[in-house]
Order: sequence, then structure tokens, then C-alpha cells
Amino acid sequence: MIYTVTLNPSLDYVLTGSAVCMGQVNRMDAAQTTFGGKGISQSVILTRLGIPNCALGLAGGYTGRRLQQLLRTQGVKEELVEVRGETRVNVKLRAGQETEINAPGPEVSQQELQRLLERLDGLHKGDVLSFGGSASPGVASTVIRDILHRLAGREIFTVVDADGELLRHSLEGRPSLIKPNLHEAAQLLGLAEDHPNFAREAAGRLQAMGARNVLLSMGGDGAALLTAEGDFFELAAPKGAVRGTTGAGDSLLAGFLAGLTLKRGWFGALHLGVAVGSATAFAGRLADRDEILTVEAKMKMR
Repeated sequence: MIYTVTLNPSLDYVLTGSAVCMGQVNRMDAAQTTFGGKGISQSVILTRLGIPNCALGLAGGYTGRRLQQLLRTQGVKEELVEVRGETRVNVKLRAGQETEINAPGPEVSQQELQRLLERLDGLHKGDVLSFGGSASPGVASTVIRDILHRLAGREIFTVVDADGELLRHSLEGRPSLIKPNLHEAAQLLGLAEDHPNFAREAAGRLQAMGARNVLLSMGGDGAALLTAEGDFFELAAPKGAVRGTTGAGDSLLAGFLAGLTLKRGWFGALHLGVAVGSATAFAGRLADRDEILTVEAKMKMR
């Protein structure tokens, strides 16, 4: 079973229009409320691909209940731990270019966090545990590292999709897989994105810092993978009209984990991951199953 963990989920308020002028009244053409958070997005994609999974994390208040309702309408199994604070609302502006305005999230107490930790203690050998996104205020940047240490020796495949100090500390827990994007990897390593052979160099350095396997998302250039055995793969993204990139990285990771679950091997998982990430970018939202299969079929024909 795949378990996703979103420590700081959100409701996303997506506004679409022709342009936004700061300091003025702006009237947008369309508005939509949807679920948000990296782990949440992974669970939605996994569910659409028919892969058994469960969304774990922390949610509270009216927005938290609304988030749970939205997940249920998608058929996503969720066991979000209730917190006293209100789940955050993030604003996504699509007006000529994409702009994200992310709120900090609610304060989380140690007692609330402990309830999540106790749920994670119930995982079994062979399970996959995938962390996605930021941590709420009140949660230490070492939280993922501490959970990885707590689960060490249990033969659980652990995954981290985070950035900054949360990612840096998580490497001390030797996760099975990490999935930074180009900017996150460059920022963490102090390495310029135009560095020669950036993907191979960055993945190697991240591996030396503690990650067993490194999946690097590269936007329109596709993705790269360095395995614990030293095998390195790069796969270009298919061509297509990009309508929005929100959730594309989460989709890439979900597709990759689906590929591993389906026993496709490292490259097969990478192929499915790039197909799913690209399908989401082309759709401008989390892609559905038919859109994913269409993109993957075109990739196989290249």
C-alpha cells in the first residue's frame, strides 16, 4: 500500500483571467476551489491510475472538512488527523503567467502531531510512505528525518518531495527516494542550474548526502533518475501545449510510484512518471486516466 503524507495541505483557490494589475481592482474570468498539497495530489493521481493508496496528514476547521469532502468525491481514501487550526487556503493566479500565493498554515501542537506519528507506526514491511510539501507552523524542520529514523529497519520504501531545510534534514534519515526539481536541487546544493551535466552532478551529490535514489524533475525537459545501483537515466518530456504546471511535479512522482508498484522497473517507472507529469501540464490540472494513457501512448511511439 502507498501512503502519502501531507503535513500542511490546503484548499486551492484558482483564479483565471487575462491579466492581474497590482494595486488595482481585478475582475477574473473564472474561479475554482480544489484540493492542494503535494501528498494530496499524489493520492489523487494514484487513485485515478487504480493504485491502492491512502492520504494521511493534518487538517482542521471548515476548510479541512471541505478538503476531505473533495477527496471523497474523487474516490480518494483519506485518514487526515484533525487539528484545532484551520487548514490554509492558497491562491493560484493564472493570468498571462502562473503565480502562486501560499499561506503558512495552522499551528500544529505536539499532541496533534503525535496522533499522526501513531498512525504511521501501523505501516508494514513493503509499504510505501511518501511525504510531500511543507510543514505547518509549530512543526520542526527535522520532522521527516525523525519519522524516517522512527521507521528505520521496517523495510518501508520512503519518499520525500520537499525543499529547503525540510529536505536537507530528511537526507539525514536516508530516504529511499527523493524528488526535488531543478531549482530545489540547485538551491540546496549551491549549484548553478546551468552547470555542465547538472542533472547527473546534482543527483550524485544528493545521493552522497543520504538519498538512496534521486528522481529529478526538470520541467519541460523531462526528468532524470539516479538509482542506488548507480544507473542513470534521462527522459525528455513529450511536446505539447502547457496550460499550467501546478501539480505536474506531484504527478510525475505519483506516476513513478505507480510504475514501481506495477513492476515496470526503474526506467519503466520513469517513463510513466514523465507521461503523467506531462499530461497534467497539458491539462492545466491533475490529469485523468484517459489523458495520461494518451500521452504515454504518444511517448511510446517516439
